[in-house]
Amino acid sequence: MAVDPETGEIGSAGATCIGAEDGAIVISDILLGKGVIHTQSFYIPANQNRARTRMELGDRPAEIMDWLDNNDIQNNSSQRQYLAVDLINDNANSAAFTGPQCFDEFHHVTGQNYAIAGNILISDDVVTDMESAFVNHNGPLSDKLMAAMQAAKRIGADSRCTDFDISSASAFIRVARPCDTDSSLGQLPLDINVWVSSNIFEPIDELQTQYDNLPKIDQCPSDLIFMHGFEVD
Repeated sequence: MAVDPETGEIGSAGATCIGAEDGAIVISDILLGKGVIHTQSFYIPANQNRARTRMELGDRPAEIMDWLDNNDIQNNSSQRQYLAVDLINDNANSAAFTGPQCFDEFHHVTGQNYAIAGNILISDDVVTDMESAFVNHNGPLSDKLMAAMQAAKRIGADSRCTDFDISSASAFIRVARPCDTDSSLGQLPLDINVWVSSNIFEPIDELQTQYDNLPKIDQCPSDLIFMHGFEVD
């Protein structure tokens, strides 16, 4: 997950070995004009709802992590992973939390405008390779997120998928612009969700194919300036 302070875009991406329509994408929660939250590892909707409420109330990512740690719906944050990145007045902040009882391997990294985490990983390299790809890739936020997903791709990235010779069984990428008005699943201009069905395939490659075939996403219209009675861009 990440934000772009220059464009105001907010992005979310991820993958898991749960091969269902709501397998990976269920963790994605983009709050338009505010930021993005993922709650994962023994996912419970109530924890995600609580995290959303804290961001809506104005808590910054580090405050959200502390609050969730102390207010887990089952009083068991030791098994959870939480991530949050916000964008307030063009100022990005991020934070992440990983409980010590998540399934090995588990790891998280953060930068000013991004947070990346995983659990049940084949190795910590899955996360650190994603970070390197995100930071070093030039291009818009969506390209950087897609590069990070490709960097994670390896057999057993989610170790439960090792026996199937794939990285994961579902994957998604989503990006919201400042002018978007609905961030519910499937409603953003970039909102791709793939999952395995009867045929085993590599979800991250399918994600890339669909991403490459999308028409270029229009930027938000520039503010109009009125000059001498005329409307100009």
